[in-house]
Amino acid sequence: MVSIVMATFNRAGTIERALGSVLGQTHADWELVIVDDGSTDTTQEFLEQVTDSRIRVITHSENRGVCAAKNTGLDNMRGEWFTTLDSDDEMMPDALETMLECAARTGATAITCNCLEYSTGQFRGAGRPAVDGRLSPKATARLRGDHWDLTRTSLLGDLRFDERLPGYEAIVWLQINRKARRYYLHRALLVVHTEGEDRVTSSMRTSSLRDKADSY
Repeated sequence: MVSIVMATFNRAGTIERALGSVLGQTHADWELVIVDDGSTDTTQEFLEQVTDSRIRVITHSENRGVCAAKNTGLDNMRGEWFTTLDSDDEMMPDALETMLECAARTGATAITCNCLEYSTGQFRGAGRPAVDGRLSPKATARLRGDHWDLTRTSLLGDLRFDERLPGYEAIVWLQINRKARRYYLHRALLVVHTEGEDRVTSSMRTSSLRDKADSY
């Protein structure tokens, strides 16, 4: 089973699209753990109408930040594999099936794929040749832009995101990469929507050098 962790906050206008992409997966053995991080719009009302037994909704009584919401999801997932999905993005219909097939074929314990920019139709990830192949920790560190991952849950263990540093999640992935047998699929299996103005990753990219240095 694949666990999909979705942290959401005031995404009433986009979460239905993200949820629909999970429901449309060709691989049906998944669970979706949605963590509503204290939404004040109609997100909660929408989630109360969800009836699929594979979907669990956990609600924070107040907004605690994206890292805290993801940690809550990680604490409550039960799958042998896991991934995270932003509540304004969407998976290609065969995303899970394709990555699981790759893992079975290659023996990988972590699969990385590229992402597609919705507004331009272009790949968002760069930093390696445009071919499938194994990724060493050093090669993984050279990746730039947006990539998406499916990871063996056993690699995560008790690692969690630092809730004091929203948007800086690399330390967890660096530790996972020390143990993972990672494989790169040069396919865009995730569609990234950047038309909104409240994306954490966007704000981190535009932070000043001093802000980034202080966070590190």
